[in-house]
Amino acid sequence: MAHVTGILCQIITGDVDNAGTDGRVYLGLGAREFRLDSRADDYERGSWREYVLGQGPVNPLPPPQTHVTDPQFNDPRKGFPLDTVNLTRSPVYVRFEPEGDSPNWNLAFAAALVYAPQFVVAYTPPADFDNLWLGDPAGKILYLTDAYWREPHRVLELGISRAAQAARDAVRQG
Repeated sequence: MAHVTGILCQIITGDVDNAGTDGRVYLGLGAREFRLDSRADDYERGSWREYVLGQGPVNPLPPPQTHVTDPQFNDPRKGFPLDTVNLTRSPVYVRFEPEGDSPNWNLAFAAALVYAPQFVVAYTPPADFDNLWLGDPAGKILYLTDAYWREPHRVLELGISRAAQAARDAVRQG
């Protein structure tokens, strides 16, 4: 049992036609939900962001890491503070709420890394995940079902390599 001090959530939008969106994206973890938003134009085609909620793994944050907007509402240490004991008691997911002219979103990869203050666990989609369209016609939630208890940097590298492979496949299908 330890208090969660920070979460790093890697989100990679697909690099295919109409992949981007102006919709809202949320992370569910430890019986809470957090808004993943920054001051940048998030979720554009081919975008790669690592959202930091609470305390980041390093200071200052190296790109593409960015603090979320409204940190007072999206900090795992405040309101209902997360504890590592609760991490396995509820699902971990990314949820999309469509908005604007782009009602669908192509998610190439997502990962959530939990710190307390050292790395505790990372959650990703299953190994056979190969990007996913989210929206009203397709569903709005991707559950992050695989847990990694070691080597957080390898999880982030996994996302980058999967997104690059998805982009190459999209070009081939053309």
